Amino acid sequence: MLNTTREGESVLVYIDDKRKFTVKLERGRVLGTDKGFISHDVLIGLPYGSPVKTSTGVQAYLLKPLRQDYLYGILRSTQIIYPKDAALMIYLSGIGCGSKVGEAGVGSGALSIAIASIICDEGRLYGYDISERALEVARGNLEMAGLLHRVILSKRDIREGIDVDSLDAFFLDIPDPWNAIKTVSISLKPSSPLLAYVPTVNQVEKTVLALRESGVFRDIHVYEVLLREYSVEKDAVRPKTRMIGHTGYIIFARRVLQVSS
Repeated sequence: MLNTTREGESVLVYIDDKRKFTVKLERGRVLGTDKGFISHDVLIGLPYGSPVKTSTGVQAYLLKPLRQDYLYGILRSTQIIYPKDAALMIYLSGIGCGSKVGEAGVGSGALSIAIASIICDEGRLYGYDISERALEVARGNLEMAGLLHRVILSKRDIREGIDVDSLDAFFLDIPDPWNAIKTVSISLKPSSPLLAYVPTVNQVEKTVLALRESGVFRDIHVYEVLLREYSVEKDAVRPKTRMIGHTGYIIFARRVLQVSS
């Protein structure tokens, strides 16, 4: 049985690699592109995978969005964590259905969408940011992805304290994660991981040293993910000229109990 679209659902309209549009279907609305427009009314009720034409006759396809596709439709209040980094962070975190997770520095909500898609309806993501604008944008993006019901967003500086505990993992995307280690450690279950994301080696050094000095984090590692796509043509297969190189560093550590003196 073919899965068809309904009003209120988010869909991906794919024209080519430079033209991917994730939109929430609403009757009477129109998706405008430089290759012509497509009425939402035409898309509602079509099976996923259907070919559709723009007003100028350009071929497009109606697809069901994957996690990565929401990056093409989200509003941005800040830089986002790219899928290549988010994927490793989530894998390392060990979270799954029913996990209780913390995230500070939700920004535009790109990582929040990825986390919320993993924890199922039984799980809960507690997202914090000091910017009301960022929270507003993240809330809208999570709603578009159909995942807002799994997330509790709060305006809070987590360096000053957190209102939840017994978390299964915590994700940090703030400029000075070393200043949040104490409060995050209190919120985590023993053995649970902390994942911090920073753009510079200076931040890596300060964060790792603070984790070591805290006495409650072990198994500390730092990773960088470089992803290269290939161009495939007959008798001409080669790496693409451009790639997303350095985006950030991922710091991993596990919460442990302090050694009794």
